Amino acid sequence: MRDAFFVAQEDLRHALRLPQIWVWMTVMPLLLAYIVGSLMASRAGAIDRLAMYAPPDSGFLAGELAHRLTASGYQVVRLGDAATLRSYPLSLRIPAAFTASVLAGPPVEIDLAYPAGYSLAAWEHYRVGRAVDGILADLAVLSKQGRTPDPAAFAALAAQPRKLELRVESAGETRKLILGYQQSVPGFIVMFTLQVSLTSGCVLLIAERRHGVLRRLAASPVSRASIVAGKLGSRLVLGLLQVGVAMLAGRWWFAMEWGGRNLWAVLLLLAAYTALCAALGLLFSNLARTESQALAAGVIAANLLAAMGGCWWPIEVTPPWMRHAALLLPTGWAMDGLHKLISFGAAPASVVPHVAALLAAALVAGWAAVRRFRTE
Repeated sequence: MRDAFFVAQEDLRHALRLPQIWVWMTVMPLLLAYIVGSLMASRAGAIDRLAMYAPPDSGFLAGELAHRLTASGYQVVRLGDAATLRSYPLSLRIPAAFTASVLAGPPVEIDLAYPAGYSLAAWEHYRVGRAVDGILADLAVLSKQGRTPDPAAFAALAAQPRKLELRVESAGETRKLILGYQQSVPGFIVMFTLQVSLTSGCVLLIAERRHGVLRRLAASPVSRASIVAGKLGSRLVLGLLQVGVAMLAGRWWFAMEWGGRNLWAVLLLLAAYTALCAALGLLFSNLARTESQALAAGVIAANLLAAMGGCWWPIEVTPPWMRHAALLLPTGWAMDGLHKLISFGAAPASVVPHVAALLAAALVAGWAAVRRFRTE
């Protein structure tokens, strides 16, 4: 045990001295997570923040409109200066004497502005138009009842039970589309943990074999089991360090919520996945003959598994065959389990099959790596 710990310590110390290891462990995953997450977030859906300018004489209907827009999901920002509307991508300008004009009868126009080429402009038209139509409908009801429109009348009307209501309930489990950092941060953690194990972890061991380091180590009193355990342990610690740094950066930089009370389940899932990556890295290092072979095979394998497993994009946007194939891959197991815990709030018991599959695969890969381990 002492020999294995010594081998792992020295191996880890050597790896952490290399700047390229830190680049691929920390810089590249976070940089790509930021770029891809930002691109997905910009196309993720409707703009929820709405800037609204209403002149001082716009009356109580401007406030009623703001209240209804808030109820429809907008984060309404009331501005005191119309010039500041330009700094917001989605804005609404209320005309002067808004309430007086609406109650008097002549047509009134409000201006909705959104970015050029905005793909969900029709959705914004609908949301704002629904709020406007709701006010007009309530004004018609108050007029029919002979009541004077004012804030109290609107509040009383809203409190009345509706004669016709629409009840909506789910016919089954809903799966929302995960976009933005919620998709990119876990995705690139899973991808680069595997890629670093299959490239850097392999190259270092192949270089040691080529320079005779493993042969001299095998000639020492250190047993073969200690050498293998030490090499495997160093790669496991390296992967856990990479995952830990990425999770901390995700929490403080990208405001990721790592499962709340289920954080321990997230850590257990990632630990099982990291153990599999470490075992695969050790196995690959015994199959590849040269550093160039290890780099090429590792990059291709990691990127292919990442793409097929849903690390690059939400797996829900892929064809059915690809969604089924992802459940046969370790990257797919990791991503599906992470989304269950982080994005869908599932119970830890829901990822027991994922953890079991990852640990079983890690044992198989580790057994194969031990059998194929060679010092020259």
